[in-house]
Amino acid sequence: MKSKRKGIAFLLACVMILSAVAGCSGGADKAKDTSEGQVTQGPHGIEYAADQTLHTVYSSEATSLNPFADGSANDWEAVSNCIDGLVEVDQYKNTVPSLAESWTVSDDGTVYTFKIRKGLQWVDAEGNPMGELTAKDFVTVANWICDPANASGSTLYFSGIVKGAKDFIAGKTKDFSTVGFKAVDDNTLQITLEGPLPYFLSYCGSYMPAYTPLFEKLGSKYGADNNSMYYIGAYRMTTFAPQSKRVYEKNDSYWDSKNVHIKKIISTYNAEAPTLAPEMFLRGEVDKAPISTDILDQWMKDSKTKDIVIPSLPDTTYMFYYAFNYMPKFDQKYEPDNWNKAISNENFRQSLYWGLDRYKALLTKDPYNAQMLQSNSVTPKDWCSVDGKDYTEIGDMAAITSRPNYSFDSQKALDYKEKAKKELEAEGVTFPIKMLMPYNPTTTYWAKEVQVVKQQLTALLGSDYIEPILEAGPSTGFLSSVRRTGDYAFMKCNNGATIADPAAWLPAFAKGNNWTFLDQATDPAVKSLMDQYYAMVDDANSVYTKSTERYEKFAKAEAFLLNHALVIPYSTDNKDYMVERLNPFEAEDSTSVRFKYQRVLSKPLTKDQWSALYKDWQTAKEKSIQK
Repeated sequence: MKSKRKGIAFLLACVMILSAVAGCSGGADKAKDTSEGQVTQGPHGIEYAADQTLHTVYSSEATSLNPFADGSANDWEAVSNCIDGLVEVDQYKNTVPSLAESWTVSDDGTVYTFKIRKGLQWVDAEGNPMGELTAKDFVTVANWICDPANASGSTLYFSGIVKGAKDFIAGKTKDFSTVGFKAVDDNTLQITLEGPLPYFLSYCGSYMPAYTPLFEKLGSKYGADNNSMYYIGAYRMTTFAPQSKRVYEKNDSYWDSKNVHIKKIISTYNAEAPTLAPEMFLRGEVDKAPISTDILDQWMKDSKTKDIVIPSLPDTTYMFYYAFNYMPKFDQKYEPDNWNKAISNENFRQSLYWGLDRYKALLTKDPYNAQMLQSNSVTPKDWCSVDGKDYTEIGDMAAITSRPNYSFDSQKALDYKEKAKKELEAEGVTFPIKMLMPYNPTTTYWAKEVQVVKQQLTALLGSDYIEPILEAGPSTGFLSSVRRTGDYAFMKCNNGATIADPAAWLPAFAKGNNWTFLDQATDPAVKSLMDQYYAMVDDANSVYTKSTERYEKFAKAEAFLLNHALVIPYSTDNKDYMVERLNPFEAEDSTSVRFKYQRVLSKPLTKDQWSALYKDWQTAKEKSIQK
């Protein structure tokens, strides 16, 4: 069911870049150095390989190495280690300096002035210095991206954000000087916004440079191969042999070279990589491999591999929740009018809210670490923080996210059921209430999950109360033909986000959304609740600075949605289990494809080591947001 747009994938890849903070990798500050200065021993018994060469395998080739074009995630993966942006986001989601060493913001929040690091050198594929980085190199790229003739997918970081960019992108003006993206001098970049944007720095990792003389010389041929570009990132690509291999070597001219430990990366192409990588790992041919769901049980039960299969951290770039359809347009045989009356009753919604056992349902998706995926908030934990506190622990959200069992409480569910039955019977609602629950048959484990949800809810609340009806939707076009048309009653929905702010998760419930239809509810009581919710959101958005005040107001709005059971939070996303000779807590966010800060291990990481490193990481993260 999940469909991630190129723009989202690109933004995440651009923004989620590891910070330049020495020794901030889950326990890495405890590593032991030899007399030669090479780290050989890390925390919890992990050991670093003497040869810091990383071997990987990939199955989809890049079509271009131009990081500014409308490329795919494969294109970005190929060049992600070769370029930096103005800022980075560390593994604790803190925005920190990168190619810009500092910045200031005007009092009205609309003008950002970045100081570009002095003396940084562009290098070619062989590491030869080719010229110095200047603020103009950022402006050159911004001009190219916003030029409608180039059809760049990166315009979403400019249009409606940077002053004047929308008209330039639309071709209403051809003078880029009207756009608020200017080089004041060689080391000063000034960006003027259309209006104050408290999460603007979330976009700034996507503002990247290109060496202006080369970029202007090559034009559309920039990034045609590894010799048609210069490098300003942690690595330079020394070999680019499409559908054969890519080789990267450490860029000794990199501004933060001391934190680049892997000396060489050799990535080999194999069209069957997802299938072959696990066995290649066991043979020592690659240093990391995903363990897909179809072989997970086998690997978890095999005595030779069960101790080295490790989970991935929950992917919070996508969140799942069970939605009530407030604009039911499904077939009359499923009694849409009866459903609409039922969900207009808050006690009925509450009975399902407290009655859903998230853990039991998530066991179908991850039978080994389902507890890590559960969520009782729409905005995920660790998404954003302010003044030393995570958003989910601020204001009215704190009481919700501290609930035991992620809000599953069978007795509360039954109490709400009894109240709902009395009220709904008086209104002429017929029981059991039909609940059309469609699912995408091509989404792994969704069919099993809805079976569990149906059985669990029916066993708890009674078949005389609800009648969940499972229906396989089309294998293609599920979103357009089911979710967006309102052809469901009760269904697991999801959406993604990119900006590090509570506002990131508003689209699912905003006016005009086309999958929960909250704003189109017809019942007066629900409409009144929505009016109150939208007023709270408007109030939160009126605070234009990243502040406790802003976060508290958004917490009040989200808690209002949840306290009235207008939606049921469910889970984060998940990624494949892994086997790897890397410490993932030395790296940036789990969505990253960059290797700065990481080291190759001499032996596969064990799940016990992973658990210990995870605890270290959680402690370090808490400390990082309190600074």
